[in-house]
Amino acid sequence: MKLLTEYAAAMHTITLAANIPNSDVPVTGIAHHSGKVVPGNIFVAISGTRTDGHNYIDDAVAHGACAVVYSWDNALSNSDVAGIKVTDSYLAYALLCECFRDFPARKLQLHGITGTNGKTTTAYLLEHIFRFSEKACGLISTIECRCAKTKLSGSGGTTPEACELQQLFATMLQQGCNRVVMEVSSHGLDQYRPGGTRFKTAIFTNLTGDHLDYHRHMENYFLAKKRLFTEYLAVDGYAIINIDDPYGKRLAAECHKQKTITFGRKPEADAVIDSISTGSDGSYFKLYLHGDCHKVHTNLIGEHNVYNLTGALCAAIAVGIVPEHAINALRYNVTVPGRLEHIRANTIDFFIDYAHTDDALRNVLSILRLLPGNRIIVVFGCGGNRDRSKRPRMGAVAAAFADIVILTSDNPRDEAPEAIIAEIKAGITDSCTCLIEPDRRTAIARAIEQAKPGDIVLIAGKGHETTQERYGKFTEFSDKHELLALIKP
Repeated sequence: MKLLTEYAAAMHTITLAANIPNSDVPVTGIAHHSGKVVPGNIFVAISGTRTDGHNYIDDAVAHGACAVVYSWDNALSNSDVAGIKVTDSYLAYALLCECFRDFPARKLQLHGITGTNGKTTTAYLLEHIFRFSEKACGLISTIECRCAKTKLSGSGGTTPEACELQQLFATMLQQGCNRVVMEVSSHGLDQYRPGGTRFKTAIFTNLTGDHLDYHRHMENYFLAKKRLFTEYLAVDGYAIINIDDPYGKRLAAECHKQKTITFGRKPEADAVIDSISTGSDGSYFKLYLHGDCHKVHTNLIGEHNVYNLTGALCAAIAVGIVPEHAINALRYNVTVPGRLEHIRANTIDFFIDYAHTDDALRNVLSILRLLPGNRIIVVFGCGGNRDRSKRPRMGAVAAAFADIVILTSDNPRDEAPEAIIAEIKAGITDSCTCLIEPDRRTAIARAIEQAKPGDIVLIAGKGHETTQERYGKFTEFSDKHELLALIKP
C-alpha cells in the first residue's frame, strides 16, 4: 500500500500549494464522490458539469478521507486533514488513479484514435491488424473492451473515466497484452482522463459538428481533440492525420514538433489514397506510401471506411508492421457491430448503423445510394440532452438521400420524443415522404411494411446499443434484435 507522500509526488507538476501534516499515511484508494469515500481514501473535489465536489469536502472528511485534493481557493477549512491545491482536479484525479494502479500504461504500447466519426471502426481495424501480426493486443472501444478475445467489463462510454481506464490497463497487462488500441473521446481529453498516459500513435479521423452541448463551439471541440497530439503523444510517437478533413489539415500544420504521417487523396499527403472502388462486396483502393503502391481490399463498404482503414494501416506500419503483413491481415473479414451491419430478407437489404451525426448519416446514405436497389427508407432519431444543433441538419441529409424518412426516438433521455422529432423535421424538405412514429419498435415495423422487393432500409443512430434510455431508466432495446424478430418467417 502506497503512502500519501507517493501520491503527492505523482501530482507535483500541477500542485500549487500543499499542507500535509503527516505524509506517512497509507492510502486505501482514490475517490471523487464523497458518498463512496472510505477511511484512508484521497478525495478529489472536481467541478463537474452537473455538480461540484468542492461542496462535499466536509462530507468526504467525515467519511474518513485522509487527504483532499482541490482547485478552489480556501476550499479545505480543516487544517488537520492533508490538503493539496492543484491547477486541475480532473488531471489530479487521473494522475492519482494511475499511481494507485502502479502506472500500467508505461509498460504498454498505446494507440489512440480520435475524431467525430470512424473511431470505432478504425480501432477495430488496427486491433485486427495487430492480432494477425501475432501481437497480443487490447481494445477499448465504444462497443466493448477486451484483451485478445477475452471480454472485459466496461462502463460503456467511449473513453472510460480515469479509475476504470487504469484498471483496464492493469488487467490487460496482467493478461499478457503488450499493446492497446483505444478510442479517445473529446470529453475524455477535456477531462484529462488518460492522466500521464502517453500514446505511441495518435490517429485523427475527421471533425464535424457534434457534442456542442458540452464544448459550446467547434473551436473548443477541436482544441480538446488536439490534446491527444500535443499533450498525450509520446516523444517518439507518431501523429497520423487525415488532411482531407479541414480540421485535420489545420492539426497537421500545428503538430510541427511531432512525427507526423498525413493521409488522404491530396498528393501532398504522406500516404495517398487513389482509385477507390466500393460496392456490396467491399472496397478496393490503391495506397501510395514510401514510394510503393499497395493494392488494398477490405470487406467494409464505403469511402469513409477506406479512410478509416488507411489511418489504421499508417499507424501499424509506423510501429514496424510490414505493409504486406498488415494488408494480408485484411483477407480475414473485419466485423464491427452496428457499423453498416447487413441483413438481407425477402429480397430487401437492411442495414443497421450507428450514424448519429449529419456527416455520418451522409456518408452511410451516399454509400447506399451507390448500391443496386430501388428506394431507400431510413429510420432514425436524435438523442435527448445532447447537441440540438445537429437535429435539423440530420433531417436535411435524410431528405436529400432517402425516398422515405421515418422519424422516431433514439435515446430520448429527459426530453419528449415529439419535441426532438419536431426539431429534426424542421430540416426536412418535401423531396421525400416523411412519417413520424415516436415508438422505435413500431417505427422499424413501419419501415418493413413500407419496403418492397429491391428496396434498401437503413436503421440508424443506435447501432450496437442494446438499451434505450428515457428519464434515467434503461430498457433493453436492440435495433438488430428487433429487426430480426420482425422479419422472422
